[in-house]
Amino acid sequence: MRRATVIRRSVFGSLIAIACATAFVGVAFAAKPAHGAHFTGRTSASPVLGFYAPVKFTVAQDGRSLKGFSFGSFGCFGAGGFRPGVNPYTGSSILRVGAIKVSDSGRFSVTGAKSRYTVAGQTTVTTIAVTGRFTGRKLAAGSITFSQMVTGTALTKCGPGTIQFSASSH
Repeated sequence: MRRATVIRRSVFGSLIAIACATAFVGVAFAAKPAHGAHFTGRTSASPVLGFYAPVKFTVAQDGRSLKGFSFGSFGCFGAGGFRPGVNPYTGSSILRVGAIKVSDSGRFSVTGAKSRYTVAGQTTVTTIAVTGRFTGRKLAAGSITFSQMVTGTALTKCGPGTIQFSASSH
């Protein structure tokens, strides 16, 4: 009877150890981005003239931050007068967020980032929050929430609006 109890405890202990090791390995490899990788993708915004709103960033060499995070958007005020066959996502329609910290679990976020541009005496300030996670070494997904305020001859506010994004590294 004692021998059976010892064997059961030994088997049970081994199973617990294997389960813990598997969980640890899962966390250790949980969506760590490839260091130095360049990611590109697009947002969930509807395409304009067949062009999708881009997302772009680079993982720092130490893997602890994203550098140069930017995305294409016409904001919540929109835009118009697009020329057929010409990508409208250039210039002020590319909003730059900058650096974003990456956690050990592969999640990243920033709040209160600001992007500004001025045209014809009107300054648009976009306040941005980005949250996301790496779903693999070369895949990331998340959401971007933004609000805008235009100052100049009149004060106009809009938002918040939220769009999803996905990006990959090749």
